[in-house]
Amino acid sequence: MIIPNQSNITFSYTLPDGLAERDSQESNIVNTEILTYSVPKVKSSNKTSVQQGGTAHHTVTVTNNSATQLFNNTFTDQMSAGASYVAGSVKVNGVAQPSYDPLAGFALPNLNPGESATIEYDIKADNPSTNTPVTNFATINYTIDDPARGNVSYSENTNTVSLDVFANKLTVEKVVDKAFAIKGDILHYVTTVGNMGDLDNTDIVFKDPIPVGTTFVAGSVKINGTSYPAYNPEVGFDLPDLEVAAFVIVEFDAKVN
Repeated sequence: MIIPNQSNITFSYTLPDGLAERDSQESNIVNTEILTYSVPKVKSSNKTSVQQGGTAHHTVTVTNNSATQLFNNTFTDQMSAGASYVAGSVKVNGVAQPSYDPLAGFALPNLNPGESATIEYDIKADNPSTNTPVTNFATINYTIDDPARGNVSYSENTNTVSLDVFANKLTVEKVVDKAFAIKGDILHYVTTVGNMGDLDNTDIVFKDPIPVGTTFVAGSVKINGTSYPAYNPEVGFDLPDLEVAAFVIVEFDAKVN
C-alpha cells in the first residue's frame, strides 16, 4: 500500500498593467509505503479441531510485495496452553530444520521484492486435554534500508489461528460373576460401554470371542436389560448410539465345558 502526498500553493500577483491574477503551484509527490500491507504474513492450520493427543500442521507464509529488501528476518511463535511444539518438525521453504524451535525463534532468509518464505511446523494437543481452544500466532521481525532514515527494524504479528481440542473416548469395562468355576457352571459376563468423551459415538459394534473351554448360551444376550435372543457375541452386533456421558450395558452367558 502506497500513501502519496502532494502540496498545493495558490497565490496572487499583479501584472505590470495593473491586472490582478491568481494561480496555483503543486509540489512534487512523495510516497510512503506501508509495509504492514506490502508484507503480508498469513498463518494457517490444516485442522480447526483435533482430538486430544492429536497433531495439527501449521504454515506461515511471509511475502515481500514491497519495493525494498527485507533482511535480518526472524521468526517466533506464541501458543496458548493446551498443546506443545513437535520437536524436529520445522521446515523453511520445504527444507527440514530439525534444530529449530518456534518458541525460541530462528532466522529466516533475506527476502528480495517479490520473494516469499514459508515456515511449517506441527503442534500436538495435550493428552488428556488441558485447554480448548488452543490459539496460536507468529511474530515476524525484519529490517529495511530506508533512504531517509537508514536501517529500520519492524516487528509484526500474523493472524491468530484457533484449534479446538476434543476428547473422543469410550470406556469398556467387563466383569464376570465367578472367579472360580467347575464344569457345567454358567459364567455371566457384563460389559459396560461408556462415552466419556466430548462427541457423540455412532456405529458402535460389540464383539466378544467366546473363551476357549466354554460354550455360548444361545439367547442369553441382553442390552440395557432387553433380551436379544438372535444375537451372538462371537459374530458381533450393533449397539445403540451413545451421547456424551451415556452408557450401554451388554450381558451374556457362557457354559463351562
